[in-house]
Amino acid sequence: MAVADPITISLTTDEISLVQDSWAEATTPNAANGDEPATAIASILYAGLFSLHPELKELFHDINRQSASLGAVLGVAIGALGDIESITPALESLGKLHGRIPGVQPEHFDVVGNILIATFSDKFGEKWTPELQAPWVKVYAYVSGRIVASMLAVREANV
Repeated sequence: MAVADPITISLTTDEISLVQDSWAEATTPNAANGDEPATAIASILYAGLFSLHPELKELFHDINRQSASLGAVLGVAIGALGDIESITPALESLGKLHGRIPGVQPEHFDVVGNILIATFSDKFGEKWTPELQAPWVKVYAYVSGRIVASMLAVREANV
């Protein structure tokens, strides 16, 4: 079934640069300043998620693998910001996968998005400005929106 309201994204070239540059900074290992790679960022995110919502831990069988997957998805999406629609099939595939996992709900993606923003806010401190946060919110909304739409379409088709 086709999604009635397609999820779209509009980013300026400055917003793309802000997101890509901040992702590069956050995921570049550097012993001098403690930066973590993408998997470590995702691990921090999941630690925050489980701290606030311990009931969600049962949805994850291998958190290390999930952290690596989330870091990879974000990395691919951020790398494709100039043509984000090019990764829509991959996002829809992830949605189909999530649609087959009992217990995964659309609102879980909102919770993860809020924790992602909080994770980056903590990581960047004063550098995490509204001008930096806004495009990150757009990117996450696009990625999660595409995944959730596909997840719901799979569930509706299986009813």
